[in-house]
This record gives sequence, structure tokens and C-alpha cells, in this order.
Amino acid sequence: MGRLRRRQRQEQDHYPKSGQSPILAPTYVPVRAEPPSAERLVEAPVLPLEGLEPWAEIRGPALALEEPPPATDGLGLTFVHPDQLELERWTPDGETGAEDVATVETAEGPVAVPGTSDPTAEAPAAVAPMAAPAPPVDPAELLYARARREADEARGDEAKRTYRELLTQFPQHLRARNNLALLLDAGGDHQGALEELDRGLELDPDHITLLTNRGAMLGTMGRYAAAERDLRRVLRVEPANVEALFNLGVVMTKKGLWGEAAPLLRHVTELAPERGAAFYYLGESLNHVDDLLGALSAYQRAAELQPSNARALYGLGIIYDRLARPDDAAAMYRKSRAVGRR
Repeated sequence: MGRLRRRQRQEQDHYPKSGQSPILAPTYVPVRAEPPSAERLVEAPVLPLEGLEPWAEIRGPALALEEPPPATDGLGLTFVHPDQLELERWTPDGETGAEDVATVETAEGPVAVPGTSDPTAEAPAAVAPMAAPAPPVDPAELLYARARREADEARGDEAKRTYRELLTQFPQHLRARNNLALLLDAGGDHQGALEELDRGLELDPDHITLLTNRGAMLGTMGRYAAAERDLRRVLRVEPANVEALFNLGVVMTKKGLWGEAAPLLRHVTELAPERGAAFYYLGESLNHVDDLLGALSAYQRAAELQPSNARALYGLGIIYDRLARPDDAAAMYRKSRAVGRR
């Protein structure tokens, strides 16, 4: 009967200073089993404390210790102290006994050898640390990754089938539901897309992405009051949400509320200066409130960012007409028609 104790202590100033805790994986050290004359070796797991943070700062359990089987004669783990694990030999009646332990220097450092006090005892051969076990595979995320890959490869029908398979098994997967709605909307099934967003919002009424996308779809369908409710709800939580600001600005232009649309769209152009569509709608809004120079600048920027935007070029023609620059206006009208025919 015997017991092997391995202590590993670390001074505080040797711990890493970052807030991150490394993933802990046991290494396996060969120790000779009872009796001392036995030839076989058993592999005992030892927690590597080298270079870790103080125990109290480790997020989650460092090592999951299982209770040893009560009727098994073998090595079990006993938790003694945060910096120390004890390997203890368990017997059916739970009794343990002590034996001599010697420390032998090896290339890998000192190794405790049970069953002998002879300092010249042969050190056990070094065993390479075993790789940490792979994390468990989440079947929902596997399906989600497959659907995303299919969508990225323009295999929309396959992606929709995969998303539906995922949602049949995991109906609360809101990212999958949102992406399925976008695929349905892009394919012209606007009502089906809206129903998917509605189902997601039943599960999480405050989901920002679902609310923003539903507001945008409702606006496209001409349901402006409902769209405005969703989008303003998002902006109460995230005042700088670019998608909500843009879609609300577009809804205001559809309602003819140009004065309300302009500040929303101007904010979008400040937050996302490469968004050509925002400049186009800003130009429309400023034109309708008679800010001709502001509209001219906005249309010009829209045409720079979106050279194929025939409406931005046509808007420039209108502004040049209103500024009494007929030649420039005629040039913009011709360019707009040419771009529109491509």
C-alpha cells in the first residue's frame, strides 16, 4: 500500500499578468505501481501549474475530478490544496498506506519514484505530454457553418434546407432563423421571411438584429407604421445603429417626411461615409427641403461611390436645373440614361 504526493508551487510574481486564463490540460507522468518490484507502469495525471494565474482567478474548474470507484484497486486523485494535487492509492475498503518516496533528477526535472529510498534508482522514461482533448462538437454549429458555406457559395436552396433542418432540431437558434429570413427575402418570399423574423422575436422580443431586419422588410412592404416602431425601438437601445438609422431614414422618405429623414441619413453618412445609398437618399431629402447645395454635394458623393446609380445622376441633373445650369443638367440626364441602359 502506498501513496505518492506531488507538490507544485509557484510564486505570485511568476504568474502571467493578463486577464486570460490558459486552457489547462493534464500531463501524464509514469509511476511504478504496487508492489515496488512490479514491472508495469501506470500513468498518473498531474495538473501543470507552471506559469498559471492564482487559483482564484482561473475561470471555471481547472481540472474535473471524478470520484474513484469504491470497489476498484487503482490510483485516484485527491484534491488537497489549490496549488497541490495528491495521487493516492485507493483500495476497496478506502484505506491507504504510505511508502518511501525518492526524488530522482532527470532531464525533465526531479521525478518522485515510489517504493524505494534509493537515490540511485533508475528514473522512469520521459513521456511526452498528451494533447488536450478536443472540445465537444456542437451539432447546431456544424449545421450552421454548413448553411453559411452553402450561402456563401451561392447555393441558396441548399442553404435554406440546411437552415430549416437546423431549426427543426434547434428552434431557438436565432442566428439561423435570421439568416434564413434574409435568404427568403432575397428570393422574393417576403412573407415567409417576415414569418421567420416574427418567430425569432417571439423567443427574444429585444433581439436587435431581428428587429432591425423586420423593420427594413416592413418598410419595403409599405407597412411604414410597423416598420417605424421596430426601428425606433432599436434606436432607443443603440442610437448609433447604422442599419436602423438608414432604414428609418428611408421609411421617412417613403412617407414624404423629408425634414425628418435628412438628419437621420446625415448621421448615417457620418458613421458610414462609404455608404453610397445613404448619400443618395440624403440628396433626395435635401432636394425636397430646398437645400440645393447640400443636395448637390450628397448626389455627387453618391455618384462617386455608386457609378452605376442612374438615379443619383438624374438627381444631379435636377439640382443643376434648379441652380440654372442647363448645360450641366443636360449632361447629367444623358449620363443617367446611358448608365440606366447598361
